Amino acid sequence: MTTSRYLRAACPAAMAACLLALVSACAIPSRPAWWPKPQHTTAAAAAGSNVNARAVTTVLGVAQRWHPGLRQLGIQVYWTANTHDSDAVVRAKARRIINYAIRLNANSIAVTFPFYTHGITSATVYTNRTTTPSPAHIAVFLSEAAMSHIRVTLRPILNEIALVAQNPIAWRGSIEPADRTVWFRSYRALLLPYANVAESGHAASFVIGTELNSLEGDPNWPGLIRAIKSVYRGELIYDENFDEFAAHDTNLPLSTFGVDAYPRFALSDSASVGALAQAWANWLGTHTLMVRRRAILSEVGIDAVAGSYSDPGAWLTTTRAPIDLRVQTNWYKALCEAAATEHIGGIYWWDVSFDANPAQPGPYQSDRLTFLGRPAQDVIRNCFARLSSGHQGAR
Repeated sequence: MTTSRYLRAACPAAMAACLLALVSACAIPSRPAWWPKPQHTTAAAAAGSNVNARAVTTVLGVAQRWHPGLRQLGIQVYWTANTHDSDAVVRAKARRIINYAIRLNANSIAVTFPFYTHGITSATVYTNRTTTPSPAHIAVFLSEAAMSHIRVTLRPILNEIALVAQNPIAWRGSIEPADRTVWFRSYRALLLPYANVAESGHAASFVIGTELNSLEGDPNWPGLIRAIKSVYRGELIYDENFDEFAAHDTNLPLSTFGVDAYPRFALSDSASVGALAQAWANWLGTHTLMVRRRAILSEVGIDAVAGSYSDPGAWLTTTRAPIDLRVQTNWYKALCEAAATEHIGGIYWWDVSFDANPAQPGPYQSDRLTFLGRPAQDVIRNCFARLSSGHQGAR
């Protein structure tokens, strides 16, 4: 999910005033403003979620292992590292969230984690020791996933904090590195350790870029792809923004792609599930059946507040708005209907925190986008049960 890209359409009539307000109110910390404050305990307890390192011992397995030809049915787990987490705590958190995904009838899980840059024109990207999970901890997650036979996608994503600090409407798709060759060299160095662990841990897919619109036609991509392929033999994919998918953009670094799907529909909060499903079907249906079968909706979610159908991911502008669970629930039901009728190859619902305890979802429900502990959670469970016995995706 992007952060500030949605603001570009939100303030055209009063841009100056909007920018001034956003500078003070909407800068994006490494953890979002709604994120629960950690409660540091001992090495046997995970900060912020109090998971005992030896408490989560049940290993669940997927009911039907994913293989080429099956839909990818998954959830997006957003992971910001915690320096107080030992290997044992990371393992316990991984087991807890994997078991949660399996109880939702998922056969797949995507792990999204942040990396950083110094600014819009910076030619350097880097990991942050305090917030970017280490390759070693990613390996722990993958080892737990292997025991459950759940498909894993690893997905590094550029954090926008430094971009928004320079320009409140900047986002990862608008970066303009002063030296693109140097930027790609820095990016390659950042990705390679994670590609190595993706290979050793048998991750099914590795995302080489997410929503990097301004760089998509750059001639440095083939070299980066060759470097990643030299250490990782799994599937490489690129996650494009929803507007590019709608425009049938063919200028992507790879032919294997995912879509961060936040289409905007001019529908009221009272719209029926049927009307929403038709809007989804119309949006997806502009593509051929072959494309739809290959399409993985890498991120699907909605801000659970009134008025969100016109901008489902505009969470920066709704942090104080009252939550409307009906809006979110109907959106989820509608997409499930459309995914079935339009033969979509996979869905990953956004999102749940790596730190979250599904048995105690309350602290994380201040996130307007999460499905954790909400009626949408049951929609996912029912949706995946339905789709697992329906059309089979191409990949």
